[in-house]
Amino acid sequence: MAGERRAVRPVRPMRRATDHLPRRRWLAWLLLLAGLAMLWTAYELGQANAGYNRLQALREKRRLASELTAAQTEAQRLREQLAVLSTESKVKAEAYRRVEIQLAELQARIQQQSEEIAFYQGIVGADQQAGLRVQDLQIEPGAGPDEFRLRLVLAQALRSDSRVSGRVELVVEGEQDGQPRSLALADLTGGGAKSLDFSFRYFQNLQAELRFPEGFDPRRVTVRLLPRGKRPRNVEESFDWRPAAG
Repeated sequence: MAGERRAVRPVRPMRRATDHLPRRRWLAWLLLLAGLAMLWTAYELGQANAGYNRLQALREKRRLASELTAAQTEAQRLREQLAVLSTESKVKAEAYRRVEIQLAELQARIQQQSEEIAFYQGIVGADQQAGLRVQDLQIEPGAGPDEFRLRLVLAQALRSDSRVSGRVELVVEGEQDGQPRSLALADLTGGGAKSLDFSFRYFQNLQAELRFPEGFDPRRVTVRLLPRGKRPRNVEESFDWRPAAG
């Protein structure tokens, strides 16, 4: 088949790689521009969000600062009010203390005046009794446990214009170590005066500081009035030992 002819195909011209370069470049530029657009959009959104957050933070800061100022103002007002109340309380307490002192002094004065009125009333009421007498006897605690102060009030009738003079003897009766014992004034004053002298027209106050021996329990005190004169009339009276509350 040498005589047969082979069909000859037309040869297509070969495309060069350089034909696709412009198209790829445009595609790359488009992708680059799209990326830049996305980055710019993200940046703008970030800036917007950041600005919004800063604005919110600034508003919150201002609100908290305003609340803090209000709280500080209220705290200062309360401190000032507390200081005023404290001062008023101290002033009121001091005024109340002064009133208490004045009231106590007034009550003591009233008590003293009442006792004086009762004393003079006793003298006036007993004026019908002629002669010398023991108008009052009081026993007060002394500085020590066995020390006492004895107060005497001697009187005579107010219608008597004559002065009476004499001396007073005291004897305290009690027990010591279970045995009865009597102590004279000299035994109770450390060997001092044996009696108390008096001289008055209407009345006179006398007192004596007494000190008992340890263990002595006083029960009664006897007062003897020994006036001087042409016809003296001695007076003797006994009283229970009842000290006033110390």
